[in-house]
Amino acid sequence: MKEFSRLAGQLGFEYNVVEGFWQRWTEAQMRELVDYSKQQNVRLWFWKHSRNLRTPQAREDFFALLNRVGVVGAKIDFFDHEAKEIIDLYQALLRTSAEHEIMVEFHGANKPAGEARTWPNEMTREAIRGLENRSMSLRSKHNTTLPFTRFLAGHADYTPVHFGERRRETSWSHQIASAIVFTSPLMIYGAHPKHILENPAAELIKTIPTVWDETIVLPQSEIGEVAAFARRSGDVWFVGIMNGLMGRRIRIHVHFLDGRNYRAMLVRDQKDEPAAVKIENVSISREHSLVIKMRAGGGFVARFNPAGSAGASRPS
Repeated sequence: MKEFSRLAGQLGFEYNVVEGFWQRWTEAQMRELVDYSKQQNVRLWFWKHSRNLRTPQAREDFFALLNRVGVVGAKIDFFDHEAKEIIDLYQALLRTSAEHEIMVEFHGANKPAGEARTWPNEMTREAIRGLENRSMSLRSKHNTTLPFTRFLAGHADYTPVHFGERRRETSWSHQIASAIVFTSPLMIYGAHPKHILENPAAELIKTIPTVWDETIVLPQSEIGEVAAFARRSGDVWFVGIMNGLMGRRIRIHVHFLDGRNYRAMLVRDQKDEPAAVKIENVSISREHSLVIKMRAGGGFVARFNPAGSAGASRPS
């Protein structure tokens, strides 16, 4: 876990999620990892099964412990149904965690229904057939449907971005684009951090924010075929495009840019190799357009920085 925190620090990522084995540690060991992670500018989340948080005292003890040792978030899992006692449990968990200033992610949960409007410490929840599921065969069709269906309900922890066989027919560009298109204020990446650092597009991945100031769904989008989004954080724009089961060529107009000149980093599919990307760095303005050729299951990513700016936005 120290190694994961070290690698997260190299990526500029803010958090490291620790699975349930932390429960075998002493408080001194918990603080040891907390202190080491802070040195890497990384904070910790701890996983917990919801069945162990069904009483007020259990919830109080758990969230008080996290606050006491310096853990900032809780990933709470295995709710598994929507009976009234479970819906009430969400509210109880959010209230007690807020009292102890702990952020929350719900896993194995139902879709959001506006709870984060009342409890802004709810950062995300699963309620989606994400990369954790190994059995899906046609992931590109699924991914290009979700932004227009499940994500209309709110944030979702898909655990996106994976460069191994779990991505099925999707390309590396498609996987990177999912971190831009999918909405989750807490974005938990599926790839091993070492594999992210080794990816040719690592410099761009490090700068993808988790929250956005502006979102535009591009007109090339079609449910189950193409999901194409332009998103702005500060004065930096990102474009993420995920393609479905047919190869295609599209043209994207960048009218969303203002009148300044921009430096663009483009991440494209390699023609014959889904497990690779082609990186381009170009100058561009809002009068230009981009011609994008994507393989079946492919994708495209771009970052636009105003020319002369200090650099891309940091994750936030």
